[in-house]
Amino acid sequence: MSKLPIVDLFDPIRHALQSHNQLILQAPTGAGKSTALPLAMLDWSQIDGKILLLEPRRLAARMIARYLATQLGEKVGQRVGLRVRGETRVGPETRLEVITEGVLTRMIQADPELEGVALILFDEVHERHLATDLALALALEVQGGLRDDLRVMLMSATLEGQPLAQLLPDAVLLESEGRSYPVSVEYAAPANPSFWLNDLVAQVRRQLAARDGNILVFLPGMGEIRRAAEQLAERLPEEVLICPLYGQLAPKEQDAAVQPPAPGLRKVVLATNIAESSLTIEGISVVVDAGLQRRASFNLRSGQSRLETVRISRASAAQRAGRAGRLMPGHCVRLWSEAMQQGLAEAETAEIQRADLTALVLELAAWGSTAQELAWLTPPPANALIKAAQLLTQLGLLGSEGKLTRLGRQVHELGADPRQGLMLLRAAQLEAEIPGALKLACLIAAVIEEGDPLRGRDLGADLGRRLSAADAGRHGQMAKRWFEQLGRRIKARPVAAHHSEAGLLLALAYPDRIGQCRDQGLRYQLSNGSGATLAEQDPLLGTPFLAVASLNERAGRSDGLIFLAAELELGALEAVAPHLFERQRQAEFDRKSGVLRAELHTRLGALIVARQPLTDLEPEDHQRALLAEIRRRGLDCLPWNDKCRALQHRVALAGRLLSEQDWPQLDDGQLLATLEQWLVPYLNGITKFAALAKLDLYGILKNRIPWAIQALLAQELPEQMTVPTGSTLALHYHADGVRLAVRVQEIYGQSETPRLARGQLPVTLELLSPARRPLQITEDLAAFWQGAWQDVKKEMRGRYPKHLWPDDPANTLPTRRVKKHS
Repeated sequence: MSKLPIVDLFDPIRHALQSHNQLILQAPTGAGKSTALPLAMLDWSQIDGKILLLEPRRLAARMIARYLATQLGEKVGQRVGLRVRGETRVGPETRLEVITEGVLTRMIQADPELEGVALILFDEVHERHLATDLALALALEVQGGLRDDLRVMLMSATLEGQPLAQLLPDAVLLESEGRSYPVSVEYAAPANPSFWLNDLVAQVRRQLAARDGNILVFLPGMGEIRRAAEQLAERLPEEVLICPLYGQLAPKEQDAAVQPPAPGLRKVVLATNIAESSLTIEGISVVVDAGLQRRASFNLRSGQSRLETVRISRASAAQRAGRAGRLMPGHCVRLWSEAMQQGLAEAETAEIQRADLTALVLELAAWGSTAQELAWLTPPPANALIKAAQLLTQLGLLGSEGKLTRLGRQVHELGADPRQGLMLLRAAQLEAEIPGALKLACLIAAVIEEGDPLRGRDLGADLGRRLSAADAGRHGQMAKRWFEQLGRRIKARPVAAHHSEAGLLLALAYPDRIGQCRDQGLRYQLSNGSGATLAEQDPLLGTPFLAVASLNERAGRSDGLIFLAAELELGALEAVAPHLFERQRQAEFDRKSGVLRAELHTRLGALIVARQPLTDLEPEDHQRALLAEIRRRGLDCLPWNDKCRALQHRVALAGRLLSEQDWPQLDDGQLLATLEQWLVPYLNGITKFAALAKLDLYGILKNRIPWAIQALLAQELPEQMTVPTGSTLALHYHADGVRLAVRVQEIYGQSETPRLARGQLPVTLELLSPARRPLQITEDLAAFWQGAWQDVKKEMRGRYPKHLWPDDPANTLPTRRVKKHS
C-alpha cells in the first residue's frame, strides 16, 4: 500500500493513546483513516486487545473488511473480521472487526464491559446516523462507568457543524491534511427545475465527451437512478458502462460499481449518497451532483414517516466534489446556482432529531437507563421519546414504569426491529394453530427490512404478491436466519402459511396501522386516528380492512399513501389479540327527532369496527347522550345567567389575587373538558335534553368551590357592595376586574375608590346621573372629585336643578332623594 497522508499522524496518535482514552481525528476522504490506520494499529503495543471499526453502512463495512483482509493476504474472518446484520465472519485470530453501529449496541448490551476490546473507532461520524449516536452514547457510558481503559476514537471527514468537541471536551484533536488534487467546480442550474434529470443526463454526456476517466453521478434515490440509466443507455459509447450503486443492490452489482473497469472501458456510476463517504470508488475524475437526497422524517402526530427529496448541506456538497480529486485533478458539476450554494445548511440534521425512536427507547429500556442519563452528540427530542414509549407500551413490550416486560425482553434478545420482533415471536406462538405462521412471518419481516423484492413493478400495495419472491436472494437469506433462530425451538414447519394470513401477522406488529375502508373505498381511516389512501387502480381498493406495513406522508396531503399492506380479517385478529378490542356503550340524541339512540360500539383504537343497537337503556346511557350533545352544542346550551358568569370571573380573579388558596378552574374550556366530574351528579332522572333548562347551574358551579373558601370568596370578592347611602348594589365582574354602576349622589362622602381582594382590586366606578345615564367611569375617585367633577357639576346643575351638586362631594352626605338647590 502506497503511503497515505494518515501515516504522518501515526506517531501523534500512538502518543495520544498512551495518555488519553478519547481522540477525535479529522481526515478527508482518501487520507487512509478507514484503511491504513486500522491495519497499522494491529501492530501497535499501545493497543492490547481487539479493535472495533464502526462503519455506518453495511455496504461500506463489507467492502472495507474485504479490502483490509486482502492487504494482509488473507480472507475475511482471519485477522480482519466482519459483523453486520445477518452476517458474521470472525475467528479465533480476529483482532480487527469491521462492524456497523447496531452491532456495537448489541455487543454492549450482551457484555457491558466489552471484555477483550481495547479500542473503538467510529468512522464517518459526521453522517450522524441514529445508530451511531446511540452506539456512541452507550460506549461512553461503558468507558465512564466500567472501562476507563477503553479507548474511543471519533473519525470524521469534516468537523463543520458537528458538536464532537462539546461532547468530548478533553479529547485529543488530530487533523490530517489528506491527499487530494484540485477540483474545479462548475454551477449549472437547470433552466426548468421540474426537468432537472434531463439536464443531469445531458451534463453526463457532455463530460464523457470532454474529459477522461470515470464519472460519479449523485442522485436522490433508486427511481432517479433507473430513469437516468434508461436515458443514458439510448446513446452511449460502447466502452462506457452504466453502474448503479445503492444499498439494496446485490453484492455483485455493488462490486461492479466500486471496482475499476477493465482496460479500455469507462464507467458512469449512478449512486445515492451511499457513495458520499466511506466507500472508495476507483478512477473517478468527474462528479455530476444533483444536490438532492432522499430523507425520512417521522411525524409524531400521525405516526407516519415522510420520505422527502431535499437539498444536501454544504458539508455534503464538499464531500461529493472531493470524490473527483482522489487520483488526479478533477471536475465537479453542480446542478444548482452559486447563490443557492450559499443558502445550503452548513451540515446535515442529525437523524436522531427527525426519526422514529421506538427501537432506541427499547434499547435504553434494555440497558436500564433513561435518555437523560446518557451523554449524546445531540439529545433525542423529549416528545419523540414519549411517543416511542407509548407505542412500546401499546405493543406490550414496556410496562407502566418504562421497564421491559417479559415479552419486551424476548423481542430485544431477538435483535429485530421491535415491531417485526413482536410479529416473529407471536407467529412462533401461533404455529400450532396456524401451521407455517412462523415461516410466513419471517418472509414478511424480510420484505419490510430489506425492501420490496419486486420494486419497480406496478403491482399495487398487496404484500402477498411479494412473498413468493422474498423466498430467494437476500430476502430469503434473512428469512432463513430468522426461521433457524426461532423455528428449531418449536419444530415449526418450513413451509409458509397461506398468504391470506399475512394481514393477521402484520396487524400484530402494527396494531396502530389497521385501516378501515371509508368513502366508497377511496380512503382508509387508521386505528391511530390518521388517514391513508391507496394508489388509483390498486387491487386492494375497497378491501374492508387492511393491515398496513408501509406508508408515506405526502407534501400538501392530509392522508398518507399506502405502499405495503395486506387484507385483514377482523375475527381472526380478535381471536388471537382480544386485548386490542374495546367495547363501549354509546348514546346520543337524534338531531331531528330528539329520540335517544344507544349502541354498543366495538372499537379498535380510533376505529369503530362494529355497532349493535341497544334496547336495555340505562341511566348512564342518558347521561352519556346528554354530555355528548352538550359537547356538540357547546356550554352555552346550559341555563347560564349573569350570576353564573359573574361567579366564573370571581373565581378566576381569586385564583390570581388570592393564590394562597386552591381555587377550582371554572372557565368554559375546563368545564367542557370535565363534564363527567361536575355535571353528571345532577343528571339523574333527566332523559330529555330540554330538561337541562331546569338545572340550577349557579348552585352547581358554586358547589365546585370548596366549602372552606366559599366564605373567603364572599368576603373578598362579594356579589354586591353597600354604598354610603346604605344601598346594596350588584357588582359586575368581568375577566379583567369588577365594575359598580352607582348614581353619583349615592357615592358622596366617599373619598377613595373602593377596593376588593384585600385591597388588590380597585372597583371601576360607573357614575350615573339621576336618570341613570353614564356621567364618568373612573378607578380613581379622589382624582375625579378634585378634577373633572367641576365640569360635571356645572352641566348637571343646569340639567337637574332639583338635585344636590356640592362643591366638595367627598365631604358631603350622600343622598337618594331630590333636594332643592339652596
